[in-house]
Parts: sequence; structure tokens; C-alpha cells
Amino acid sequence: MPPRVSAIPVFLSAFKTKHRGSSVDFSLDKPGRVLLVKQAERLGNVFLMNSAISGLAEKYPNLKIDLLLPAPYAEVMKANSHINDIIPALKKEYISKPWMFAALIRKLRLGRYDLAIDCSDVNSHSATGAAYALLSGARLTAGWKIMERKIFDIEIERYSDIIHATQMYQRLFSGILGTPLEGQPYFDGFPSSNSDRKAVVGLNCGGRGTKRWPLKSFIEVGKQLSSQGIEVDFILGPEENALRSGLENNLPKGCHLLQLLQLPALMKIINGYRAFISSDTGPMHLAWCLRVPTVAIFLDSELEKFKPLAPGSMAIDGQNGVEPGEIAKLAANIVKTGKVSA
Repeated sequence: MPPRVSAIPVFLSAFKTKHRGSSVDFSLDKPGRVLLVKQAERLGNVFLMNSAISGLAEKYPNLKIDLLLPAPYAEVMKANSHINDIIPALKKEYISKPWMFAALIRKLRLGRYDLAIDCSDVNSHSATGAAYALLSGARLTAGWKIMERKIFDIEIERYSDIIHATQMYQRLFSGILGTPLEGQPYFDGFPSSNSDRKAVVGLNCGGRGTKRWPLKSFIEVGKQLSSQGIEVDFILGPEENALRSGLENNLPKGCHLLQLLQLPALMKIINGYRAFISSDTGPMHLAWCLRVPTVAIFLDSELEKFKPLAPGSMAIDGQNGVEPGEIAKLAANIVKTGKVSA
């Protein structure tokens, strides 16, 4: 069933002349500009665009690719070297400061984009993303088909088969441009770690609602790893502050609880780990996009769609329970051999 659509993008689309074709072809000999619009509240949904962006850049080397996304994620996405310009959006600020919104739209229109793509999830339409694309002044707009009435110039049919989320964006871009696109899903513009920190395993204890593996299980993993001489960092995000005091009081010897960090600082620390353990969260995707071997525990989300892809990584189906000892064994094996084994 198509996602519900806000009246705003429907209204805006009425003022734009529609392109007749179903795809657009960029000349490899002619420079062009594309605006990618990603309005996602969840961290991981942004990183999963990497492979489609790199595929687009490799196919069209003369193309300049700009990315409009929520301001908190702007610094992190600078690690994707294929992006020409990152434009931070301050959605909440625009309500009380409409002049800031006007300045954003003016900046977009000055970009004179050939194409603006609303990069919504295939199953979760962003009315804000669609509105930004339509207001950008781009010659053509594109995105998933979300209703019978045409909103964008080029609309790609939604699908129901199960594929990885990185392929979702590749499928969207390939359909728009009428040519297959494939790229690497990793950050390629982030320096190698030269950290002198002792911790080699990161345990990310966060997670949204039923996706979160119990804190006591993470503590037990840390205890088993530290007993083998492996130093461990425990990580909590701003949404898990209520867990901080309980973790501090039960922190195993040889383990460290990191203070709350901004995303760029957290990214730097994660990049230095030899293994990363997490439920299905944004930091989990950040870790494997940095090529850090990741063990991801899936309790209430789509494993095949969101599993980590970095070499040495493993996705664990924990719906029927998973023992901390199993996770500790996997992590220890990664640390010692660089490989994961069941």
C-alpha cells in the first residue's frame, strides 16, 4: 500500500511542468549538477546511500553531486569524497525563522541543478524531502512513485521484494538515469586510525525500543572479553542516558564507558576498533561503513535489509534469544584473527 502523502508536495507539483520520459540520460561529455535530498531522522538511513552515490559518481565523472540532509549528519557525510557540496537543513528552525528557509531555497535555486532526487525510503515517504526537491528549481525532479497522481517529473515504481537498503538507493538512481549503477557502500574519505587508545572492541548499548538488546547482556559480553585481556568501550547515545548510571555501577574491569560524543568524534573512535558489537542502530551502520568488522544483533527489524556488509561482519537473528557468550566468542575471534566464525 502506498505511503500517505502530505498535501504540500502534491500542491507544489501542480506548478511544475512534467517531463515526458521515464528516465533521464546525462551526457558523459557534458558536466551536470544533481541535488540529492535526504530527509531522515534516523542516522543509518543516511549512510546507506553511500553505494548509490559512489556508483553515480563513477558512472558520470563530470557530474557534481550535492547532498541536502539534516544538519546533525552533515559533518559525517563529508567522509564520502564523491559529494561536491553538503547542504545542511535545519527543519525545526524554519518554523520560527522562515527567512532561513527562504535563504535555503535561494541557495538551491542558485545551484541550477539539472536534476533533484527525493531519496526517501521506498516504504517511507518524506513530504519534506519531496518539497525540497520540488522547490529546488531543478530542471527535472525525480523519486519513487507514491500515488497515482504524478508528483515528480520522473517516478520509479516501488517494489516489494526484499533487498538490502543500499541496493534500494541504487535501484532508485538506476531507474531514474536508465542505466545500472553499482558502487561501494563504504566511506572513502576518512583517514585510517592512528589512535593509541587501548580499547579494541566497541559495545554500542543503544537501540530504539524493541530493537535494543538488554543492557545486562552487553555487560556480560564486556565481562567475558575483558577476562581474556581484551579492553572494551561501552557506548550510549543521547536517547539512552537513563541507562548510564546503571552501566556505570556494573562496568566490568578493563572496560570503559565513553562520555556522550558528537557524531564526528564518535566516528573517529569507532574507526579505531577492531570489532564493533551493536543492535540494529545508526552507529552499527556507521561502523561497517567504516569497514570495521561488525556483529549486529537483530531483535525486531529486517535483517536482510539492514545487515552489515563490511568484511568480517555478521548479522545475528536474536528474535528467539542469543547468548552473550556467543557474541563474546565472535568478537574475540575477530580481534584475534580478523575473521568472524559462528
